[in-house]
Amino acid sequence: MARPRKERKVVSPPRMEGFKPFGIATYTPGEALLKIEEYESLRLVEYDGLSQEEAADFMNISRPTLTRIYNRALRTIARAFVEGKTILAHAG
Repeated sequence: MARPRKERKVVSPPRMEGFKPFGIATYTPGEALLKIEEYESLRLVEYDGLSQEEAADFMNISRPTLTRIYNRALRTIARAFVEGKTILAHAG
């Protein structure tokens, strides 16, 4: 049986709903969904300059969990850039 999911602390949700690629027709081949917790992990580590350990403590999760969330965020953004997809902030 899996452990119950811990509540993730998100203090600063994104101000926007998403980003669209520049120079691509209005129709894009799908969307990349960036979860709010993924956004928060990027904000804490890259923007605020916290270590992954500090960011994990801030979000009330373990460091390995933060690393998985953070790596998912990087893959989502990379896929959106390479494939020209719109990035949407997603609560789920």
